[in-house]
Amino acid sequence: MRLADLRTRWPGGEIIGFGDTDLLLPQGRRVALLGRSPVGTSALAAVLLGFLDYQGVATLNDVQLRDLADEDVRKVIGLCAHDAHLFDTTLAENVRVARPDATAEDVARALGGAGVDLPPDTRLDDESVAAGDDRRRIALARALLADLPILILDEPDTRPDESAADAALADLIAAAQGRTLLLILHRPVLPGAAAILRHVDEVVEI
Repeated sequence: MRLADLRTRWPGGEIIGFGDTDLLLPQGRRVALLGRSPVGTSALAAVLLGFLDYQGVATLNDVQLRDLADEDVRKVIGLCAHDAHLFDTTLAENVRVARPDATAEDVARALGGAGVDLPPDTRLDDESVAAGDDRRRIALARALLADLPILILDEPDTRPDESAADAALADLIAAAQGRTLLLILHRPVLPGAAAILRHVDEVVEI
């Protein structure tokens, strides 16, 4: 994936630019994106997932994302969000939405890889899992089951203990080993001081 000279806008909103960023992401590279505003970082995630059009360069294997079918993009890029939607069914079925033909062993492997510490037959709904970290882990399990090569890890965490939040993110980064990872940080951090940045290969301000 390559991102360069990107600009986009939410419907009815002002143009959002990402500066002079020229980012090349070979397989397995882990990059932290430090956003100047939550609006900008959320817009970038929406561009990469095909929800917003854009100007500039956003390519997969030298093909512009806008020239690819949305479903093809989402077979390659996945979002591990703190507010991932949960369906009113078991944990296993919530994960299996990523690959309906997956076996019970496949699902268990994905859950284990994502560090989801609940039995697969646990009943869930969208109100039963409040913690953003737990939702992100379930979203990561879906991504692992679908074998998505590029993951966007959305950071927002309301816990006052920043070190605990960073430890949870570090676990998720480790679980995504071997995949290209974009870690979107909405909070201000110091590139030389924030512990979470030790777990990535590159830090880019957008």
